[in-house]
Amino acid sequence: MAKDFARAFYDSQQWRKTSRAYLSSKNYICEDCGGAACIVHHIRHLAPWNINDPEITLDWGNLKAVCEKCHAEEHAKDDKAFRGKPAKLNGIGFDENGDAVESPNVFLVCGSPGSGKTTYVLSHKGQNDLVVDLDYICAALMGEGGGVRLDFRPVLQTALEVRRLLYECIQQRRGKWERAFVVTATADALEMRRIAQELSAELVLLDTPLKECLERIRNDPQRNRSRRKFERLAAEWHEKYRQSLQRVYIPPPSGLKGGENTTRQATFSFPSGVRV
Repeated sequence: MAKDFARAFYDSQQWRKTSRAYLSSKNYICEDCGGAACIVHHIRHLAPWNINDPEITLDWGNLKAVCEKCHAEEHAKDDKAFRGKPAKLNGIGFDENGDAVESPNVFLVCGSPGSGKTTYVLSHKGQNDLVVDLDYICAALMGEGGGVRLDFRPVLQTALEVRRLLYECIQQRRGKWERAFVVTATADALEMRRIAQELSAELVLLDTPLKECLERIRNDPQRNRSRRKFERLAAEWHEKYRQSLQRVYIPPPSGLKGGENTTRQATFSFPSGVRV
């Protein structure tokens, strides 16, 4: 039975036309057992965030003709995987009842220059993952291979628009990517949290000490010509980040009497801090 979020899609003329055409192209033969196929199965499961993405819902590469028995076995395998604990299938998260849920498959990677953001992403991303990094978008627009150039002013506005469009794809979970890594050098703790909430992302803070960041910058041959500028940017990032922590508002404890000071200086904690 179709989930509530998918009923309108399965009742649509577009899906009925697509499914009939696909079954016909397979001569109504089950692609699993060779029996008589009567159902078109989505290989990558439909979910609330991709139900409006035709590359998922209508792309023949994501479809499979199956008989009733094989279709039931497909879902039985899924049910077994889901039982008792959350699971992932084709990059999509499912709960213990087999219902698709929004999984933390988007990661906002924050840190200063030299903190290891690029290294972190390269060591964690998979073949089908999406990486959004403003520096590399600018470099691509200027026909350069790297993302460490400082003067991207000629293409910055265009790059920001490209990034905005990519953010929309991530928010709506459009496309065939499995996970997304969004890289940002913002030093404001509240801005980090805002972007993470906007993208429904897990925040990864690379809180590498300034001394180590500076050492990495000095040892990076790609930064030789602009080494002092990167050192300055790293120092500024750490200072701005430290100051931003002092502006974080912590709700007063219950029972606080009226008129008392309700703003406290506090350390901002993140759900997934990583030190590299």
